Amino acid sequence: MRKLTKKEKSIKSIKRLAWKVLSEYIRRRDKGVCTTCGKVAPWKEMDCGHYLRNTERNAELGGNALWYDERNFGCQCFRCNRMQSGEGAIFAVKLKARGIDIAKLYQLWRKPKKWTREEIEKVIEYYESLSKLI
Repeated sequence: MRKLTKKEKSIKSIKRLAWKVLSEYIRRRDKGVCTTCGKVAPWKEMDCGHYLRNTERNAELGGNALWYDERNFGCQCFRCNRMQSGEGAIFAVKLKARGIDIAKLYQLWRKPKKWTREEIEKVIEYYESLSKLI
Protein backbone atom coordinates (compact mmCIF):
# COMPACT_ATOMS: atom_id res chain seq x y z
CA MET A 1 0.00 0.00 0.00
CA ARG A 2 1.25 3.46 -0.93
CA LYS A 3 2.05 5.83 1.95
CA LEU A 4 0.53 9.30 1.90
CA THR A 5 2.74 12.32 2.31
CA LYS A 6 1.79 14.73 5.07
CA LYS A 7 0.14 17.12 2.60
CA GLU A 8 -1.60 14.48 0.50
CA LYS A 9 -5.20 13.74 1.47
CA SER A 10 -6.66 10.24 1.41
CA ILE A 11 -9.00 9.17 -1.39
CA LYS A 12 -11.78 8.96 1.19
CA SER A 13 -11.24 12.58 2.26
CA ILE A 14 -11.17 13.92 -1.29
CA LYS A 15 -14.34 11.94 -2.11
CA ARG A 16 -16.00 13.68 0.86
CA LEU A 17 -14.79 17.06 -0.40
CA ALA A 18 -16.05 16.28 -3.91
CA TRP A 19 -19.49 15.45 -2.46
CA LYS A 20 -19.50 18.67 -0.40
CA VAL A 21 -18.62 20.80 -3.44
CA LEU A 22 -21.11 19.01 -5.72
CA SER A 23 -23.86 19.23 -3.09
CA GLU A 24 -23.36 22.96 -2.63
CA TYR A 25 -23.35 23.51 -6.40
CA ILE A 26 -26.62 21.58 -6.90
CA ARG A 27 -28.43 23.40 -4.07
CA ARG A 28 -27.22 26.77 -5.39
CA ARG A 29 -28.01 25.83 -9.01
CA ASP A 30 -31.59 24.97 -8.05
CA LYS A 31 -31.86 28.19 -6.00
CA GLY A 32 -33.11 26.41 -2.87
CA VAL A 33 -36.23 25.07 -4.61
CA CYS A 34 -37.12 21.45 -3.83
CA THR A 35 -37.10 19.42 -7.04
CA THR A 36 -39.98 17.24 -5.90
CA CYS A 37 -42.41 19.43 -3.91
CA GLY A 38 -41.38 22.97 -4.85
CA LYS A 39 -40.70 24.16 -1.30
CA VAL A 40 -38.40 27.19 -1.27
CA ALA A 41 -35.77 27.79 1.42
CA PRO A 42 -32.22 29.15 1.62
CA TRP A 43 -29.94 26.72 -0.22
CA LYS A 44 -27.96 26.00 2.97
CA GLU A 45 -31.12 24.59 4.59
CA MET A 46 -31.80 22.17 1.74
CA ASP A 47 -30.40 18.73 0.86
CA CYS A 48 -28.83 17.54 -2.35
CA GLY A 49 -30.94 14.52 -3.26
CA HIS A 50 -30.01 11.63 -5.57
CA TYR A 51 -32.39 10.19 -8.14
CA LEU A 52 -30.42 6.91 -8.17
CA ARG A 53 -28.73 6.14 -4.86
CA ASN A 54 -25.01 5.46 -4.53
CA THR A 55 -25.15 2.13 -2.74
CA GLU A 56 -22.53 0.55 -0.50
CA ARG A 57 -22.33 -2.39 -2.92
CA ASN A 58 -21.19 0.04 -5.61
CA ALA A 59 -18.79 1.70 -3.16
CA GLU A 60 -17.10 -1.66 -2.58
CA LEU A 61 -16.56 -1.93 -6.32
CA GLY A 62 -15.08 1.56 -6.33
CA GLY A 63 -18.31 3.34 -7.14
CA ASN A 64 -20.16 3.89 -10.36
CA ALA A 65 -19.98 6.29 -13.28
CA LEU A 66 -22.92 8.27 -11.90
CA TRP A 67 -21.37 9.29 -8.56
CA TYR A 68 -20.49 12.86 -9.54
CA ASP A 69 -22.88 13.34 -12.49
CA GLU A 70 -25.04 16.39 -11.79
CA ARG A 71 -27.91 14.98 -13.88
CA ASN A 72 -28.57 12.53 -11.03
CA PHE A 73 -29.03 15.24 -8.39
CA GLY A 74 -31.51 17.91 -7.39
CA CYS A 75 -32.12 20.22 -4.49
CA GLN A 76 -34.58 18.66 -2.05
CA CYS A 77 -36.14 19.62 1.23
CA PHE A 78 -35.53 17.45 4.30
CA ARG A 79 -39.01 15.94 4.08
CA CYS A 80 -38.78 14.82 0.46
CA ASN A 81 -35.19 13.63 0.60
CA ARG A 82 -35.01 11.96 4.00
CA MET A 83 -38.56 11.34 5.22
CA GLN A 84 -40.00 10.34 1.83
CA SER A 85 -36.88 8.50 0.59
CA GLY A 86 -36.27 10.97 -2.20
CA GLU A 87 -39.73 10.81 -3.81
CA GLY A 88 -38.23 8.78 -6.68
CA ALA A 89 -41.27 8.74 -8.97
CA ILE A 90 -41.76 12.51 -8.77
CA PHE A 91 -38.00 13.04 -9.10
CA ALA A 92 -38.01 11.00 -12.34
CA VAL A 93 -40.85 13.08 -13.81
CA LYS A 94 -39.00 16.31 -12.95
CA LEU A 95 -35.75 15.03 -14.48
CA LYS A 96 -37.56 14.03 -17.68
CA ALA A 97 -39.13 17.51 -17.80
CA ARG A 98 -35.58 18.96 -17.69
CA GLY A 99 -34.69 16.78 -20.69
CA ILE A 100 -32.63 14.22 -18.79
CA ASP A 101 -32.58 10.70 -20.22
CA ILE A 102 -33.46 8.40 -17.30
CA ALA A 103 -32.36 5.28 -19.24
CA LYS A 104 -28.88 6.82 -19.64
CA LEU A 105 -28.71 7.44 -15.88
CA TYR A 106 -29.52 3.76 -15.23
CA GLN A 107 -26.76 2.70 -17.64
CA LEU A 108 -24.22 4.84 -15.79
CA TRP A 109 -25.50 3.64 -12.42
CA ARG A 110 -24.95 0.00 -13.39
CA LYS A 111 -21.45 0.69 -14.74
CA PRO A 112 -18.78 0.08 -12.06
CA LYS A 113 -16.12 2.77 -11.97
CA LYS A 114 -13.01 3.03 -9.84
CA TRP A 115 -12.50 6.78 -9.40
CA THR A 116 -8.87 7.88 -9.45
CA ARG A 117 -7.45 10.65 -7.28
CA GLU A 118 -6.94 12.80 -10.39
CA GLU A 119 -10.54 12.32 -11.57
CA ILE A 120 -11.95 13.24 -8.15
CA GLU A 121 -9.72 16.31 -7.96
CA LYS A 122 -11.01 17.37 -11.41
CA VAL A 123 -14.59 16.93 -10.14
CA ILE A 124 -13.80 19.24 -7.22
CA GLU A 125 -12.24 21.87 -9.49
CA TYR A 126 -15.13 21.65 -11.97
CA TYR A 127 -17.93 22.14 -9.43
CA GLU A 128 -16.01 24.81 -7.52
CA SER A 129 -15.66 26.77 -10.76
CA LEU A 130 -19.38 26.35 -11.58
CA SER A 131 -20.37 27.48 -8.07
CA LYS A 132 -18.40 30.70 -8.58
CA LEU A 133 -20.54 31.48 -11.64
CA ILE A 134 -23.81 31.34 -9.70
